[in-house]
Amino acid sequence: MPAGRIDQTLYIGGGSNVEAMNSTTLYKPGELGSQIQTPGGKAYQLIQVDSGATSAVTAGAPVAGSLAFWKDKSKYLVTTDKVQAIGGGTSATSIQRNFVAGVFCSLTSGAAGTASITPGNYGVIQQRGAHVGVYTAGNTVTIGQTIVAADVAGANGVAVAVATPPTNVPVGIATATNGSVTTSYTPATLGGWDLVDVP
Repeated sequence: MPAGRIDQTLYIGGGSNVEAMNSTTLYKPGELGSQIQTPGGKAYQLIQVDSGATSAVTAGAPVAGSLAFWKDKSKYLVTTDKVQAIGGGTSATSIQRNFVAGVFCSLTSGAAGTASITPGNYGVIQQRGAHVGVYTAGNTVTIGQTIVAADVAGANGVAVAVATPPTNVPVGIATATNGSVTTSYTPATLGGWDLVDVP
């Protein structure tokens, strides 16, 4: 198993950019789990999406802005379904909320809510830097609020009031109100710290 490490380069196949990676196989399997940073301060990790993270589950298939949860850290396997995340259980409890791996990116224009990695495929999740929009449906978010994983079945975040300590691992800080770009999505700066403890 590769260690979580920051690499200078990452083979992204035929994609136009790192966020567009959506591969059925890896050209270099040993790169799975690798992390890369861009000059603009964004950081990504190469993962595999669980084949069961489809539209058939309540959380739905991955779209840009939805949260990725660790299903198996040793395999760099992520899911949109908190019930399948580390911690398990029959509901989206606070235990699973603490196993956020990152936020899904877009395959096309970079717009929040567009398709992301096909279930079963390999691609990257974003862990640090400016993100066009974290999924925060049904939640009012204002600039400066901390975003954490919501205690609902979906793969969405929820805002924590300014000056209120978050009770779960922070995903990022809102840089605009939700809905300012796309309905139900909040522009945010992710991390600034290591978002997750990678094996």
